[in-house]
Amino acid sequence: MGAEKETGMTRTILLAAVLGLLAGAPVAAEEQQVWTVRYPLPPGGSLAVENVQGNIWIEGWDRAEAEITVIKTTQGQGGRLDDVRVAVERGEGSLTIRTLYGGGSAEPVRVDYRLRVPRQVELERLRTVEGDISVQNVEGSVDARSLNGNIRQVNVAGRVTAHALKGNIAVVLRALPDPTASLHLETLSGDVFLQLPAGANADVEASTLDGQVLGSYLFTASETPGDRWWRTRLGRGGVRIRLRTIHGNIHVGEAEEPL
Repeated sequence: MGAEKETGMTRTILLAAVLGLLAGAPVAAEEQQVWTVRYPLPPGGSLAVENVQGNIWIEGWDRAEAEITVIKTTQGQGGRLDDVRVAVERGEGSLTIRTLYGGGSAEPVRVDYRLRVPRQVELERLRTVEGDISVQNVEGSVDARSLNGNIRQVNVAGRVTAHALKGNIAVVLRALPDPTASLHLETLSGDVFLQLPAGANADVEASTLDGQVLGSYLFTASETPGDRWWRTRLGRGGVRIRLRTIHGNIHVGEAEEPL
């Protein structure tokens, strides 16, 4: 994983379970590698992270570069850190980060990413199979998907798409995107929480099979038989917001004051 600037040092940590040693039980040693690199990334550029086993954490900052911290962890004899590598592809104003598995580890190696990126970045593809996705202080669009994990976005202002199979979705909007944009939050098994800025102009649709639609606004249930959607228009309407869960509740609230 080459880079123009390296701000950290790879280190390997071996941790022993002292209580297990005293009891004479088999001890699983945890091995970890951590390093940090930086790449140029202009405001308005795009970033994609494709992970498998691990979390993705992203925070906006006021620099024209991306700082990427990678944490690889394995436990016991079944996983080997060298069986996993991180690939970074650079394009014109874009970065793509991928976790690539090889070898034959009996246990998957966990890879967690912590990134700081320009606030105006377009997070066009954030993916993980087993792990959480967290985004905060970003003004560009966010497309986040996790198979088994929670998705959390705080103080964001662009178009938002979030999908989870098993996990909760929570989004706090600092501002609504352009009226032509849309927000789509959907999970199969989990709650959906959305906090809107005061005085929002939006058309909101919410659907849950086994839960309730709760919060600050009055929703009207569809009169069509079999239609499980509730709808409300906020202010003049405009931005289309679609919230859906099968096994969970939907909470839609308004901030007491702009964030």
